[in-house]
Amino acid sequence: MSARLLIFLLSIVFFPFNSSSTETKPIRITIYPTIIDKKVVGSSTTIINKETIKENAHLSLGQLLSKFSGINFENLYSGVDVKSSVRVRGFGEQATRNVLILINGIRISDMTIAGANLSRVLIENVQKIEIIKGGKASLLFGDGAVAGAINIITKNPLYVEDKFQVKTSLKSFNTRQQIISSAKKFDDFVIDYSITNLETDGYRNNSEYDQSSFNFNLTNFNDGNSRTFAEFKMTDEQTRLPGSILLTDFYENPKQTRFPEDFATEKISSIKLGGEKNFYNENKITSILRLEKKDQYSSMLNWGIRYKSKTTLNTAHFNSQFISNKSTLKKDIIGKFGIDIYNSTYKVDANNWAYNQYINKAEQQIIEPSIIINIKDKKITGLNYELGIRSHHYEIDVFNLLSSRVKVLSNNEENYAWSFGADYNIKTNNKIFGNISRSYRSPRLDEIVTVGPSTSINPLKHQYSNEMEIGYENKLINSRYKISAFRNLIKNQIFYNSTSFANENYDPSIHQGIEIELDKKISNHLSFSSNSTFMNSYVAKGSFKGNETPYVPKLRANASLNYKINSKANLSYSYKYFGKTRAGNDDNYILPKSKSYQISDIKLSYNFKNFTLNTFVNNFLDEKYYTNLIMGSGNAAYVYPQAGRTIGLEIEAEF
Repeated sequence: MSARLLIFLLSIVFFPFNSSSTETKPIRITIYPTIIDKKVVGSSTTIINKETIKENAHLSLGQLLSKFSGINFENLYSGVDVKSSVRVRGFGEQATRNVLILINGIRISDMTIAGANLSRVLIENVQKIEIIKGGKASLLFGDGAVAGAINIITKNPLYVEDKFQVKTSLKSFNTRQQIISSAKKFDDFVIDYSITNLETDGYRNNSEYDQSSFNFNLTNFNDGNSRTFAEFKMTDEQTRLPGSILLTDFYENPKQTRFPEDFATEKISSIKLGGEKNFYNENKITSILRLEKKDQYSSMLNWGIRYKSKTTLNTAHFNSQFISNKSTLKKDIIGKFGIDIYNSTYKVDANNWAYNQYINKAEQQIIEPSIIINIKDKKITGLNYELGIRSHHYEIDVFNLLSSRVKVLSNNEENYAWSFGADYNIKTNNKIFGNISRSYRSPRLDEIVTVGPSTSINPLKHQYSNEMEIGYENKLINSRYKISAFRNLIKNQIFYNSTSFANENYDPSIHQGIEIELDKKISNHLSFSSNSTFMNSYVAKGSFKGNETPYVPKLRANASLNYKINSKANLSYSYKYFGKTRAGNDDNYILPKSKSYQISDIKLSYNFKNFTLNTFVNNFLDEKYYTNLIMGSGNAAYVYPQAGRTIGLEIEAEF
């Protein structure tokens, strides 16, 4: 009742009744913090625009990202983004540690191995998504972006208008979602909020999921060129954990659960404060402070042993940037100067296999100043350079708190990332691009503070990699073609060794491949889009030389057709192919590869005045497939079953 009352009161307060302020011109909002500003040079970058996001609003955010080249999205439990990972350019089970997810330039990938929980992102609030692949992302955004970064930009970066929006959806497996959002504009400030609730029984037994969230944002316009803002978010999530099942059981009863009593909860609250100032000489400065607290609890009954774990993660992230769009020394040089400061505290209270309690705590600080220079060549028309360097200072202290505060590990490290890239515009909308870069990642907090006694804590070497990329892009009025090739050498890659039950540095590995993209407007009503990724990811040296990276297919492809029936109705079809992959925890190749799969989706949307109706069928051919094949005890194959045919209906009203 309290949640319903809150929704009702907020709806009354912020419902956009007509007022004198609505008759004024829309308030200009400067662009949310985004370091790339469409000016990434020499790197394969994808911008997902608002129109594409709206067309795919019936999908989860992870499913939307997987429609683009070089990106795989794998979730353990079908239907929601929880317990999932975005895998970019040859990173499989280690993707959550090497792919950085940000919202408006501020990371939501925290300093643990869990990575970003994409279910926290409301796709209806997303304005655009910036995908930066490869080591260049490490220069732009820092630690944990070896494979790339995904920067999610919310709201309209230019204008905000009064609105009140209600959306409800019904899907298979008793999945229900309700969203209420509103924006109210006054003379010199804007208030917007959103309230969401998502519940599902899940595809499998013991796979229920329930999430509620509240988001409130206040933006104040000091004048036409500056603003300050405050944002508060709160999320409460409860997840059942059915676990993997035997591959033989998958073919007989894929809905069964292996762990009928396992569950996890997560409560997150965060506050963000920031400001932005644009100067008349086209320079800009932004500063943001984000504080977040995450409380997690999990209960697992495995082999008769009840594992209980309580963790608390407190994170502070300060980001400040100065972007000089015009230099007093030379007008063709653009400089970007920034600093990121992270402070994280992680505490775990759990029991091990022998029912011995342990309480460990880690304190971590990272300081990363950076500078990026963009240069337009005056002698060669159409040639742009971009070079930059980011310094990485890392400190961590680990304590055993069970009986007293005993320091068991202290480590300081220095690292760095750099990149040099170039674009050469052969002619308008026709360019060659390329870059070389160095990236890094430091050990995550819970890669050091593991689920085990403190005596298992060992320092890890920091991972680093060297990458090169070259590509060509051709844009015409009704078509676009792009091809890029890349090669990444990774050293000291951090893996979890299930035999020693510890995180270790593995032998050097190679991630290399080719990405091909083709978009074509066939007629005024019909458009076609496709992409393919050819990937080879393997260990380059050592005892497992030649072994392929688990969960990375050699070939994956996407294609879609979009038919505009008339001004009100639209029909779309999408296709996905995912090739065979090696199993996790199978260095000796005991198990055969997982089978490939193909998925087809269809969607019909209809607009009438302020209402939008979406009907869709995902996996309408009812493909039976699984993900995350892994070798368990006794060399048995375990998998995570995924849903077959799923139907859904969404109704959206905007006023």
